[in-house]
Amino acid sequence: MVLPGLAQTAAPAPSNVQSTVVLSAGWRFHIGDDPAWANPGFDDSSWPTIRLDKPLTEQGIDSYSGYAWYRLHLSPQLLAQAGQPPLNLLLANDASGELAVYLDGKERGHTRGMTASPAAYWTHPFLVEFSPTAPNGGLDVAIRGWVDGDSSSGALSRAYLGSHNAMQDRLDLFNSRIWGSYVLSMSLSGLLYFLVAVLGAVLFLAQGRHSEYLWMALLCVSLVARSVVELCGLQAALPTRMATTLDIWASFLFMAVTLEFILRFTGSKSRLPVRTLQAAALLIPIVPMLHFDVAYYAISLTAQLIFCVLVLAILYRSWRRGLPEAGVMLLPFFVAATGNSINAVLSYAASKGWIPASMATDRIYIGFVGFGLGFFTYQFFLVSLVAVIFYRFIRISEQEQRSSAELEAARSVQAMLIPTELPSTRSFSLDSAYLPINGVGGDFFQALPLKDDSMLIVVGDVSGKGLQAAMNASSLVGALRNELSHDPATVLKHLNQVMLGASLGSGSGGPASFATCLCARIYPSGQMTIANAGHLSPYRDGRELELAPDLPLGIVPNIQYEQATFQLKPGDRLIFLSDGVVEAANAKGELFGFERTQQVSHEPARFIAQTAQKFGQTDDITVVSLYFVPTQAAAPLLQSLQ
Repeated sequence: MVLPGLAQTAAPAPSNVQSTVVLSAGWRFHIGDDPAWANPGFDDSSWPTIRLDKPLTEQGIDSYSGYAWYRLHLSPQLLAQAGQPPLNLLLANDASGELAVYLDGKERGHTRGMTASPAAYWTHPFLVEFSPTAPNGGLDVAIRGWVDGDSSSGALSRAYLGSHNAMQDRLDLFNSRIWGSYVLSMSLSGLLYFLVAVLGAVLFLAQGRHSEYLWMALLCVSLVARSVVELCGLQAALPTRMATTLDIWASFLFMAVTLEFILRFTGSKSRLPVRTLQAAALLIPIVPMLHFDVAYYAISLTAQLIFCVLVLAILYRSWRRGLPEAGVMLLPFFVAATGNSINAVLSYAASKGWIPASMATDRIYIGFVGFGLGFFTYQFFLVSLVAVIFYRFIRISEQEQRSSAELEAARSVQAMLIPTELPSTRSFSLDSAYLPINGVGGDFFQALPLKDDSMLIVVGDVSGKGLQAAMNASSLVGALRNELSHDPATVLKHLNQVMLGASLGSGSGGPASFATCLCARIYPSGQMTIANAGHLSPYRDGRELELAPDLPLGIVPNIQYEQATFQLKPGDRLIFLSDGVVEAANAKGELFGFERTQQVSHEPARFIAQTAQKFGQTDDITVVSLYFVPTQAAAPLLQSLQ
């Protein structure tokens, strides 16, 4: 891996600057490995001479992999020129290469990965201290180098000779450039990603139903993982091959997580292409592990291209569909994705020798701190992401506050629609059950005792869901309580006009609302007059009453509803219910239906409602039961119900 920030310091220098001798020329070089090449008396005159400050390929030597040796004889004059003993050799390179240093045939130091089974690490400059044993005879320096993979520059690119203080100063300069060029910017990136990940987790805890916050946090966690892996590789805490493998996995994990975030963020239905690319992203990192490097680069670039096009297409379609946040994310994502692709293309071209390695670098220095192109593109993307997520969070919070206020209002409306206590008279005993599917719906019922000891029962269901349906139902209930006539057909006629007015006054622009409704007046004698506006007929002792199916309320103005009369016998039970009972459906899509409803229609109201709910509730369930008994039998029956 090339260190462009350090390469800038490796230009040929004068032979002696502040007690420092730059050892660039005169090196003998040979590819291969033989322990005898470390001996001071070894004849290396047949080896080609090279310079360290130029690539090997520019000096007539092909790229190679594995071992190679460098040899240089330091004359007594050169040693004296370097300063007073003890002296130091400072060795460095621009790539992952391992070194072992021999002075007059004795090993005096080696890099971390130069073992019996060498492994490549990011090699940092290091010092070798020595005192010439025979200054009049000079010193033979032999360096055994090893590189993993094709190398055009070799394992050694710079060598300096000088006093301990001078070499230590130069080593500190090299290390500070590594920190300034890489460590600080990587650490800053990782910290920013971590903070945004924490932000995403906090937002998810605040609005747990919105999983896009969680996936944003995971997206940033994958970026933190990349930063940690790169820092570990840079500090030689991990072998280069392992760091590269982990970085590849982290990169494609980022791709898979980003796709899931975009899917949740936009609510897109493009699940098949997203899932396919996610599966590919988790499999592609296996390719380089099988040493198919050329295939990996081709597949990787193709996957990145498809990833960019797919995400941009989803964002664009969501923006056109009316999601402004998606439009805001288009440019930041395009910039970040393009920056990544440019880096990948340049790195691949440099690895193949198609372009100079210096062209693959993208460092921009602010002071002594170097930032890559990816740093700026990712931070632009990150800032935009945080801004959009905050905007969404605030918008959703406001919506939830409005929903909370609506829910509170709906509860007040619900108290009007569904009586908490039913009246009891000398002739009638009432029982009810109401099981809303969520929030407030359009079901309503009223039981109004009249002055002549008769009972007016009204059960209805307004079309639609939520607060609007409940408000329409409340209009009907309010009109019913102010109704002067208690004749069922007349009541329905007046409620029809109220429903028509409520539908026209809603101003929603949607389909007009309507309501089914059943109105029955039952006298102490057992006589019942009943009119039906498209509602389910009631059940009398397990049998459905036959009623004329007139139109629901709110469909046609000035409609005349047909009225029927029945005579109840002592002990008769009437069951009024909403369509939530009949339309309950199980997991197989099978309806509860009229047959099952008839089978349970002789049971108490709560039993009927709970049976339908357990079968599979799909709508609000309302059940009202009325027991008719002569006055003298009312008390024993009431006791049996308690």
